[in-house]
Amino acid sequence: MTRITSILNKVVKAVSTHFPHIIPIAGIFIAVFLVTAATNHYQLREHVIADGKKSIAKLEQYIDNVADGLQLLHDSVGKSCTFEDRLKLKEHVFNSHMIKEIGLYKNGTVYCTNEGPANIHLFNSTLQRIAASPKHITVSLSHSQSRLSTFFIYASDGEESGINALLHPNQFLELISPAFDRRNYGYQIQVLHKVIQSHQEQQLRNNHLFEFSSDLYPFSLTIFLTPATYKTHYLSHLGETILLALVLSLIYFIVRYQALAKLSVEYSLLHAIKQEQLELYLQPIVDIHSRTLVGSEALIRWNHPAQGQISPEQFIPLAEKLGAIDQITKYAFKEVTRFLKQNPDYVSQSYISINISRYQILKPEFVSFINSYAKRYPQYTRRIVLELTENVDLTPEQLDIAIGNLKHFQQLGFEIAIDDFGTGYSGLNLVRQMKFDVVKIDQVFTKSLHTDSNIKPVLKSMIQLAADLGMKVIAEGVENESQIEQLEQLGVKYIQGFYYAKPIKPDDLARFHQMTNEAIVLSDPIPRWKS
Repeated sequence: MTRITSILNKVVKAVSTHFPHIIPIAGIFIAVFLVTAATNHYQLREHVIADGKKSIAKLEQYIDNVADGLQLLHDSVGKSCTFEDRLKLKEHVFNSHMIKEIGLYKNGTVYCTNEGPANIHLFNSTLQRIAASPKHITVSLSHSQSRLSTFFIYASDGEESGINALLHPNQFLELISPAFDRRNYGYQIQVLHKVIQSHQEQQLRNNHLFEFSSDLYPFSLTIFLTPATYKTHYLSHLGETILLALVLSLIYFIVRYQALAKLSVEYSLLHAIKQEQLELYLQPIVDIHSRTLVGSEALIRWNHPAQGQISPEQFIPLAEKLGAIDQITKYAFKEVTRFLKQNPDYVSQSYISINISRYQILKPEFVSFINSYAKRYPQYTRRIVLELTENVDLTPEQLDIAIGNLKHFQQLGFEIAIDDFGTGYSGLNLVRQMKFDVVKIDQVFTKSLHTDSNIKPVLKSMIQLAADLGMKVIAEGVENESQIEQLEQLGVKYIQGFYYAKPIKPDDLARFHQMTNEAIVLSDPIPRWKS
């Protein structure tokens, strides 16, 4: 009993947990079923109309075919009901799976059948319909000589003589009944005022009906819609309905997941910034002439609890969008300052560059923060480089403000670097209007040294431009000795890349700095950091 109670509690808990997610799906299914029910109701009406018209045409075609055969037979027999005439009539009946009897008539009287001579008078109304018909063909429903309900087809030569065929009414009905039975229609055929009824006779009186009449012959078709008709039609489309509901539910889940994921990342980022859950990493910058460590770049990393490491290319633009980039930059300043305080040897020999957003340099609040920092930590301003990305898409007015603020930062003692130099026009435009202390060549150029012969002249011109303007050059993305040799030949002095070290934690950088100092004392080459 305790186990059953525990299982029930788990089920109730699971249902209550997922109930908010079940409601929208249930709503989708209900909405789809309601819409498809209304659609199916309309479609059923259209199907009935199409089936009715098709059935009238099929019955007319059957009458025409039978009448054509009777006309040919009439032309081949004589007028005196000889044995040979009766034999031809019997042969025609034998070869037909529906016709039970054939009669020849003249002057309103059937004088010969396939059974022998006869004397059967035709109704005047029948003769009148034959005469009025353009094809001299008509049908009727009446009793035969054997007192059985019989369906008659009459065909005349246009004068006083003709031929008729007798068949069971249900056989005429069965020309359309298989398709109607599959759809669970109720139906009947009315010939003049007499009815050939379907098997659902008792259900037909109180249901929706559709009526169709032949323009050629005196019969009509009535189709009745019963509860079984609606059930059959809806069930035949149930698979499509469920598939549509599942597709819409899947779309809902995808959209909802994307929205939640986006909101989750945004919320998590703001939470991570607020709780200082971001991490500072530092990537060494090396002098390739002396092979000594001269600086490092501060990089912020975010290890999302659910999604793992999220690239700065993703969360930095998101932080800009959310207006949280200042908080990330202030966090970077805080962690860099902590590192500099803990490592005075590093301060005396190397610097750290901190990325700043192109939007921040326009904001008075950020300028105030830089002013406050320079006032509070004047000993570190000469050891911090403010690194501005080249992707500065600013209006002329904004550009004037940005250049003014950047020059002000230089006056406070900070050096200014322009990142990703050479990848766009904006960097050249900035360099033209103010003197940067450092330019960083984008890794795209470094990695293309072996594959693109046009890169070297481009790099050479960029490096020469920097030299002419008195700017230090740092090449990013250096990964092998060959790149170092080529860059050194081109006049590059400083490199940054995975060759010496990936971005590492501050404590690891402090140990790496100590290792390089020991290597210098021992006149050894600078070691490569093995993470």
